[in-house]
Amino acid sequence: MDRRAQGALGRAREHFVDEGAVSSRGVVRPEIVDSWERSRRAGVDATHLALPYEPDLDFDGSLANCARPVLDDLAERLSGMSVAVVLTDADGRVLERRVGEGELQRRLDAISLAPGFSYAEEFAGTNGVGTALEGAMPALVVGAEHFSERLQAFACAGAPVRGPDGGLAGILDVTCLRSEANDLMRFLAQQAATDIEDVLRERGGVGIRRVMAAFRATCARARGPVLALTDDLVMANRAARALPAADQDRITLRALELGYGARPHQDRVLLADGPARLHITPVPPERPAGVVVEVVASRSNLRLAHGDDPPGLVPPPGRGSGPRTVELPSPPPAADRALPGLAGDSRPWRSAASSLRCAAGSGRSTVVLGEPGVGKAAAVRAVHGELRSHARWVVVDGTDPEAAVTLGGYAAEAAAGAGPVTLVVRHTEALDAAGAGALTSLLEEVPPTWWVVGLVTAERAPEHGPVGGVLAGFATSVLVEPLRRRPDDVPLIAAALLARLAPARRASLTAETAGLLVGARWPGNVTQLADVLRRALTARPAGDVEPADLPAEFAVSGTRRRLTPLETAERDLIVSALVEANGNRSQAASALGIGRATLYRRLRAFGITDVGR
Repeated sequence: MDRRAQGALGRAREHFVDEGAVSSRGVVRPEIVDSWERSRRAGVDATHLALPYEPDLDFDGSLANCARPVLDDLAERLSGMSVAVVLTDADGRVLERRVGEGELQRRLDAISLAPGFSYAEEFAGTNGVGTALEGAMPALVVGAEHFSERLQAFACAGAPVRGPDGGLAGILDVTCLRSEANDLMRFLAQQAATDIEDVLRERGGVGIRRVMAAFRATCARARGPVLALTDDLVMANRAARALPAADQDRITLRALELGYGARPHQDRVLLADGPARLHITPVPPERPAGVVVEVVASRSNLRLAHGDDPPGLVPPPGRGSGPRTVELPSPPPAADRALPGLAGDSRPWRSAASSLRCAAGSGRSTVVLGEPGVGKAAAVRAVHGELRSHARWVVVDGTDPEAAVTLGGYAAEAAAGAGPVTLVVRHTEALDAAGAGALTSLLEEVPPTWWVVGLVTAERAPEHGPVGGVLAGFATSVLVEPLRRRPDDVPLIAAALLARLAPARRASLTAETAGLLVGARWPGNVTQLADVLRRALTARPAGDVEPADLPAEFAVSGTRRRLTPLETAERDLIVSALVEANGNRSQAASALGIGRATLYRRLRAFGITDVGR
């Protein structure tokens, strides 16, 4: 696209941003106009780029693993050229990026086109990733066609990647500087997307076929219950289906807890009719796509439970002949441990993880409360992957105008006895009256194989509005504490974030920097911590992160000792008062009911410097 065409595009975009309409539709492609309109409706800022960051994505999932050989091959073919190759998931969140050292890498870092950041259209506006997602078809966006000014220096071509079931799995994007854009980009993106689809189809299809073949072979020789588990489905023979639902769930969860492994193994489980053995066989053994579980009644244990002696054993002298019971312990409960793949090891975090595991294991509907950015959704997703990966993962957003209709559909599925589902309602507090009613209906019909989770962006459930009464219908609730109440987690989370933000750089925190971060208030929790670290990395392109690299508005400098819960609450009140008073110490002291001298002493004690100014 020549300079004159870009100039006309730029003028048309400016008119659209100012007036909400395109002055000359012949200048702008219809699909770009449609994307601009979607971006405007979503409230995307045309001058500022603020992208959400999620550090706990499944960076080693099936899509990323299948795509890596394709990405490596494409990156090698493009070596020497200033071109980046990017893979995102079906929500536009970046999973992989291939770009050489140099100017393009630095410029992509500056716009956060890096693993963990979302380039969905609702956040980034018109771009190759988000626009390809919205249209579910290839998209090429060059220069001034981007809705955000920050992206106009680039050109990007995105192509959908579809899974074996035909559903959208992600986006393959090729990005370069606007001055180097050409039609080859679109072809490269589509060809790479097709190659990834071939790998997904080959690995997924072959794996499932092998699991089904092993399942049929086991059913042919076994007399008892047989189940087969993969990431997407659960198969059961007639004997397994005849088991009580609680027994089926207990067997399934136990097999998932043990993992697919690489070798056949055995385990014991206590069912409604007594103890049983599980023979678990991974299929295929070299790279398991699933497992086949054969359930065998433990006859020796059943005899012992009724007072009989096992064959070959003679009662010791003097032993009575009355009945006795040998109790077989049920599988141990999930330990009070942190969640796999998520940084954090504090007691509050482990307690929340344990509560979520218990709720998921029993299928009890759960309200998860917590401030924005604490990791509620990531924690639930981790528990789902650990204990319920056999279940379908479904997310409904309470802010969606169609949430009531969507929830109504799932309520009908639940009433019809659909298979295992983990259904997460984000922003439950934002549901309108119709959405709250649909969620109530769903909770009344939820089968035991479903786990319904309502995420509430607050530490306390709303007392008023349509949702207040709905939350009482959940079976249990879990609070994810804010980051300021679990300071032990801050260095661990910071280390994980640094590894994600700068994967090619071994950056770490100095002891003094870690101390400052631990003592901070973190009103934005993990999301704010990620933003602070990203800006610190920009300030220091090499080496460890020093205190001087922290942003200027990082006002609470921390303390040299650990604060008590009461001191933490006091510090939060002082910070809130200063923010309300725009940094005016006299007004803040008056609002708090303390003298200025007392306020200054507390400011020094807590390391608060420029809050509110």
